[in-house]
Amino acid sequence: MTLLSFALQSVVARPRSWVVALLALGSALLLTLGLAMVAGISEGTQRSVIESGAGHFLVYNSQSTESAVVVTGPTGAPVLVPLPDYPATEARVRETPGVSDVVPLEVGMGATFRGNYLDDKLSTARAVARQPPSPERDARLARLAADLQRTLRDVARDADRQAEAFLTADEARMDRAALEEATTPAFWERFGAQPLAALEYLENHVARQVGEGESIDIEYLGSDLNQFVRAFPRFELVTGTLPPPGHRGLLLGHGLYEQRFKLPVAARLDELKRELDRGALLAEDERLRTLVDRASAELPDLLARVDAERSDAARAVLTRVLGHPGEAEALWREFLQLDDANFATRHQLFYAELAPLLPLYRVKPGDTVVLKGLDSLVNGVPLKIWGTYRFRGLGGDSSRVNTLSLMDLVSARYLSGRLSPELMEEAKRDAQSLGLDFLPESEVDLLKPATVVEVETPEKPSSEVPDFPRARAWPETFSATELRGGSVLQAAVVVTPEANPEAVAMDVVQRATSASVPLTTVDWEAAGGFVSEVVGLTRVVLLGFSVMLCLFVVLVSAGTLLLLAQERVGEVGTMRAVGMQRSDVFGSLLTEGVLLGGLG
Repeated sequence: MTLLSFALQSVVARPRSWVVALLALGSALLLTLGLAMVAGISEGTQRSVIESGAGHFLVYNSQSTESAVVVTGPTGAPVLVPLPDYPATEARVRETPGVSDVVPLEVGMGATFRGNYLDDKLSTARAVARQPPSPERDARLARLAADLQRTLRDVARDADRQAEAFLTADEARMDRAALEEATTPAFWERFGAQPLAALEYLENHVARQVGEGESIDIEYLGSDLNQFVRAFPRFELVTGTLPPPGHRGLLLGHGLYEQRFKLPVAARLDELKRELDRGALLAEDERLRTLVDRASAELPDLLARVDAERSDAARAVLTRVLGHPGEAEALWREFLQLDDANFATRHQLFYAELAPLLPLYRVKPGDTVVLKGLDSLVNGVPLKIWGTYRFRGLGGDSSRVNTLSLMDLVSARYLSGRLSPELMEEAKRDAQSLGLDFLPESEVDLLKPATVVEVETPEKPSSEVPDFPRARAWPETFSATELRGGSVLQAAVVVTPEANPEAVAMDVVQRATSASVPLTTVDWEAAGGFVSEVVGLTRVVLLGFSVMLCLFVVLVSAGTLLLLAQERVGEVGTMRAVGMQRSDVFGSLLTEGVLLGGLG
């Protein structure tokens, strides 16, 4: 008790000793907060990736040379071997204790085109032509027809240069004939009587001469969409509806929709608003001023896409806002001279009064796009856009994950170029009817060098003429058998809350091995791909910061303790001189240190 009282008096009598306690307190507080932050980021990332399509782990064919992922990196989608007999494999995985759901997945890349300015004008005219007949509708069609005639004259001026660069003589002759037909008075008389038929002619024979517009890459996840929504709770539908069960289609990532399918001027304004809302200033940030210049640079594309009727309405709004009349392009350029003082007002006015007059989005829910697989020979797969979606809690529309699109698994197979069992059987029958051998896809993919093979000619080739039916349109629906009966590259496994994902994954692999099924797994962190790598790097940086902070505090504390010990040398000598035992002196100093540590 005497030692404790003596140590307490020593602590109170030396305020500089408190520095040690405060440093210990600060070190413990900062390290605790830092480690809690790292743990929170790790747990939040794990939950986000698991609930956004990756599941607790992915299963895929162990014969694959690459690993399965959900979010691809710079190298694109991995090359995977399809799972053998997917329905049986899925049933076997579901039987594993602790498995809650098994969701088939396929990762891929496709591309579509934004469309050209003539497509936008034809789309506007088509919407008016489909309205019930009325004098107002006929008057609007007449104004749109006059604007289309002016646009076609511009197309005709550029047609010769395009023909010289890209077309054969026959193609150039056909395109020239179509343009000449579209500029005759007789054609526009037919336009007044049958506008939809005339618009279809322009769309099929003339609009393509302007080009396909900007190419847009789409990274997608193919899955059973209804099951996907049930299995991953962070899914949030933003616009449109989910495809009904058994229907093909596409859900665009809302981030991709806002960044790539939106009118470029509007997308630039949105990006500026996000940065200014974070506290940035145009006057101080060169990059933001460059965005303002890029918004003005997009004006020719905007003006080309707007028909005369809507252009006049927008010019009236700009005249009122700016306080003086002028040409449309000059007014738009003045409106887009943005600074910190006028940005908020003009951004609000753009969306309130100007955006309704513009083709704000290239496509809308209900439209159809033609998607081309980047790694397959399929010319294009038409897909209906059912809506847009995002994953909640993953960085908003500017995040990488929310640029992923979702499509049905059957369409994903079409894009990859893999044949369904029905088409495979049909191809075999056609080959056999022609006296040819049908090579399986695995042998075709070996890409062996050409060799001359001597085989005996069949004595009597088949005299049966193969039946080549008319080309069939892409089906809009599919059966449950077609969905799961075709090849599947990977599947996400969701485990029950009380289960250990690592133990369940090991159990899945063991059961597959015992059944001679080539199956392996990859955990959520590896499956997250690029997103998990970024978060993992952030975690390493935070841990490094915590270690450096700890070392700093230890060094300062050690220096302070040395100074304090130096001051105590004389005091220790005095205590020994008055008869205190060495053990008592040591115990007093030790108790004092414990008190300081306890206070810290």
